[in-house]
Amino acid sequence: MIGAYAGMVLVLAAFAFETRGQLSSRSILYLGLMGVGETTLTIRAAVTGEWPFAILGGIWAAFALYSILRPIDISDENPLG
Repeated sequence: MIGAYAGMVLVLAAFAFETRGQLSSRSILYLGLMGVGETTLTIRAAVTGEWPFAILGGIWAAFALYSILRPIDISDENPLG
């Protein structure tokens, strides 16, 4: 249970810092907080059988960790955003 709370704090901290403009959503710190936080939440959800939440958290964690391993190239920028 402590792992779930720790994961929740990591995800919420990343989101709070990003929405306040103190952290970029593309920074390694933000992506790391989201990746580790979502991974711990995903493990907890899988153990307790909360499969929709486990799948969502797993996908979210995978995107965060993938983004760390493959930083965005300026040519990949979305022209709309």
